[in-house]
Amino acid sequence: MISKKSLLSTKKMIIIAIIIITVVFSENVFSQKKEWQSESPSIQKQLTKLPVKGPYFPIDERIIEDRWMVKRFVVPLQRYANNPIIRKDTPLEELGRGPAAYGTILFDKQDDLFKMWYIISDSNAYNNKLPYSYNVCYAESKDGLDWKKPNLGLFTNRGMISPHNNAISLGREKTNGIDVELNPYAAHTPEKKFIAIHNDSGGVFVSYSADGKTFDCSFDKPAVWYHSDTHNNFVYDEIHDRWLMYVRPRAYAGNGLKHVGRRRVSVKMSTDLVNWTHEETILVPEEDDPDYFYSLNVFRRGDLYFGQLLLYETVYHHLYEELVWSSDGIKWHRLPLEAQKIFLNVGPENSWDAGMVNLFEKPLLVGDEMRFYYNGTNLPHNVFGENAIGFATTKRDRLIGVTSIPDTSGRILTRPFKVNGDLFINAQAVGGIRVEIRSAIRDEPLEGWTAGDCMPFRGDELDHPIQWGNKKLSELKGKTIRLRFQLLDATLYAFDIK
Repeated sequence: MISKKSLLSTKKMIIIAIIIITVVFSENVFSQKKEWQSESPSIQKQLTKLPVKGPYFPIDERIIEDRWMVKRFVVPLQRYANNPIIRKDTPLEELGRGPAAYGTILFDKQDDLFKMWYIISDSNAYNNKLPYSYNVCYAESKDGLDWKKPNLGLFTNRGMISPHNNAISLGREKTNGIDVELNPYAAHTPEKKFIAIHNDSGGVFVSYSADGKTFDCSFDKPAVWYHSDTHNNFVYDEIHDRWLMYVRPRAYAGNGLKHVGRRRVSVKMSTDLVNWTHEETILVPEEDDPDYFYSLNVFRRGDLYFGQLLLYETVYHHLYEELVWSSDGIKWHRLPLEAQKIFLNVGPENSWDAGMVNLFEKPLLVGDEMRFYYNGTNLPHNVFGENAIGFATTKRDRLIGVTSIPDTSGRILTRPFKVNGDLFINAQAVGGIRVEIRSAIRDEPLEGWTAGDCMPFRGDELDHPIQWGNKKLSELKGKTIRLRFQLLDATLYAFDIK
């Protein structure tokens, strides 16, 4: 028989066990509540490193913590069926090569016009080392398809040619390579609505214009003191109020040697377009790369930099484009060798762009389509061919995709972030995409917000709202959480919180 003493002892042990379980459970519940109410210093520090604004891209390491059973790929651009849209057809263009890139296309909202600055050459001036061996011409369009070359009456090449042409007034001798940007502070300085950087004798200079046709430059202080033989381009970082310029570096390891690849990419920075940092080399060819990095044209989407890296291989002498990305414009990321990473390749044999392709420095967003204008040449780089201009497209923000491995549920986990709106995804899915909300610190699913609670997405949309039953993400506004995307036969291109 069990003694009364033993029975009392057992009861005490049971009571103690219940108390311990209750305390542990309470602490667990309290810790979960605490996770909602305040973040640890490490979480707070991590929140400051997140992209400042969307759209957010699943290749951006600042917002993405981890990936599982997925692969990344560059989305190849799709050529416009009626390319090319601009050909050589004026007396000035007939003097040499062109029309060609090393220029700019932008949309001027104030004038409701697409505007293009492109390059031409004068073969006689080039061969005899005379001024204006290159020149910059201007064209405009109401729809970006049908382009007009207005008679500007600004350029006569020192009285040697008729002024009835579309060349702009810029520079003093050699104006090859131009990038034109709209001044973010134009409302305060309308006479400087357009800002341009361009090659000229003595280096790369900054010029200003009220109309984009007549540019003024003091030539007192070059932004680059040497001849940077590339498509020099610059981009405004509105988050940090600074300009980044991408040029060809002066210093390289093979200096003094013959037949050494010298084309790399360097960056300079400025907050006032007058004082620039020393150029810093940021991209050089790796062992498995072509010989030259011809240029890097940079644009921004959300708070991420994208770069169109122009590759020049010296076997067939073709030029083609790879797409790369960066969170700060200095440290760049590329997909691995085995990945699909070519953004725009040369065209088929005997086509107008079979030899070389060279993108203008940024895309134009027309509705839900991103247009990338480019210069194509029918012959490779080692011979002179015919230049023309066309464009290729992709859907909005479909630049680099992350797709699930076949017959596998791929996963993408974000870093912790504070909710300030609803979730929208830019994606394609056959099997489906579900999103699970997880705790910031413990990385555990939240009750009522699991993948099972999520209404699956199937289809092809640029802004699909994600819901959990009848609940939206904004119901958790102010709380710090993670998202885990689950992809089945699906591709995620971007997402946004708005």
